[in-house]
Amino acid sequence: MSDDNPQRRAPRRYTGTTTDFVLDGTTGRLTTATSSGQLTHVDLRVGKHGSTLAGLTEALSTAITTALQAGAPPSEFVAPLRHTHYTPSGATTDPGVPHATSLSDYLAHRLHQQHTSTAPPHPDAAELPGAARTSTQPPLPTASWVPHLRR
Repeated sequence: MSDDNPQRRAPRRYTGTTTDFVLDGTTGRLTTATSSGQLTHVDLRVGKHGSTLAGLTEALSTAITTALQAGAPPSEFVAPLRHTHYTPSGATTDPGVPHATSLSDYLAHRLHQQHTSTAPPHPDAAELPGAARTSTQPPLPTASWVPHLRR
């Protein structure tokens, strides 16, 4: 392995969280892993093994994990994935993200809440019973990371 490779070596042990959810009748599981306080792995599993939906979510997870291991911060994925629209969409069983416009939107909200330093509540969270209501929310982070391209 050469020293000019910007990709970080994957640790042998992770600390992770798993969130089971249902989005508009579609069951899913999001597992995130951290090492030394940094997000290092994202695994989104949805649908039956071999289905188009399962394949696309696995590809998205692999792309995000690869970028994280190359040094991209989690905030790089939040803004582009938020408010994407495709099915399944609608109500979720996750109280932290009561509504999502797609699986990507759900993933973005979860990553933002769990792994960025300024995690505003989901816009629909104020509609939950007992939820705190706020009139202002901080803006989402903008893209600032530039990948190292190999020549």
